[in-house]
Amino acid sequence: MGIMDRFIGSPRDRFARQVLAAARGAGVAQAWYDRTQFAVGYRHEQGTGEPDGWLYLGNVFRECQGATRAQRAGRIAGLVTRAVHHAALPKTWAAARPHLRPVLRSGTFALGAPRRGRAPLRRPALPYLDEMVVLDRDTSMAYVSEGLAATWGVPADEVFAAARDNLAARATLPQPSGPPPTTLRFADDGNGYFVSHLLLDGWLGDLAPLVGGRPVAFVPDHNTLVVTADEPAALGRLFQTAEQEYRDAVRQVSPHAYTLDAYGRVVPYRAPDGHPLAAAVRRAEAVLACAEYQAQGQWLDRAHEADVVVATLSIASRPDGTVFTFATWGEREDTLLPSADHVAYAPDGTAPFLVAWSALAREVDLVPVAGLRPDRYRLPSWPPAPVMERLRAVATPP
Repeated sequence: MGIMDRFIGSPRDRFARQVLAAARGAGVAQAWYDRTQFAVGYRHEQGTGEPDGWLYLGNVFRECQGATRAQRAGRIAGLVTRAVHHAALPKTWAAARPHLRPVLRSGTFALGAPRRGRAPLRRPALPYLDEMVVLDRDTSMAYVSEGLAATWGVPADEVFAAARDNLAARATLPQPSGPPPTTLRFADDGNGYFVSHLLLDGWLGDLAPLVGGRPVAFVPDHNTLVVTADEPAALGRLFQTAEQEYRDAVRQVSPHAYTLDAYGRVVPYRAPDGHPLAAAVRRAEAVLACAEYQAQGQWLDRAHEADVVVATLSIASRPDGTVFTFATWGEREDTLLPSADHVAYAPDGTAPFLVAWSALAREVDLVPVAGLRPDRYRLPSWPPAPVMERLRAVATPP
């Protein structure tokens, strides 16, 4: 790396060049930077076609913010070593099956992964969260891609089922540390897969005697699981703590809470209007939605460049302290609109106004763009004037 490379380009580009140099120094025959994906691809031998692997830089880049030069170099070296020198991926189902584990990740995790079979195998688990599968080995962990799973000759559902079975076989319950009620905090070192236990049928419910009531779980990041009883006073404090941990985390999962429905399935915690936790629950939902749409929007901005406006989902507060989400639909703009509580309009020369999403859906044909999660709706232009007048007529304060 030349001395000018240290100063040219964005911080992301400069970081990528450091990773690129480390990958080449590790002995790969070819390595290159893909700015759109913020990733470094590599091959162990000279050639063309699909790369042997990708180094996705987003998480490590965030981890290195504020780190010393030595700490940054160490994290880059660890990333490169784990990826470039990992054990060969198993080529048969029999070899792969014992090493599979499920993981719970944000819906936009690895959003920039290349297609054509290289994208991680995934399926929706909870709102804004996906279930993925990893290969867990002694010195490394690798996400199972769609292409790799296809080579094993089994359906994707069987891959997910095997991963869950493997985790269930090693899942245990903690020993009581005192009489309930209590709060359980699981801090993972990378080998416990505690957050993933929420994907196992019955595991969260089995914690009810330990916490002293219906269990409620928080998963602010990849390595943290907190479980307590459904008691509003304690949960109010935990909602605040979970949001702060979520905002501070490099590898975020969710600021929301999760509990069991009447059938024992893990679902988002709900609180109707008038419930002591209604405001906290709505805030957690809004924070998660805005973060996921922001991550998706950054990827879409790079993919679409200037040909479409990728609208932002934002949070606003009411006088009583409760929150709502809104997105702005520009008058002469081809827009990718996120789902929101309200849509804002600002016509030229007239006062702006807000319309509830339900009112918009009655007047405009909202069709989600295929392949995008969370949902977005491509709207090339505003509706005709009569429709806009009807929308203005039903505009209400949020």
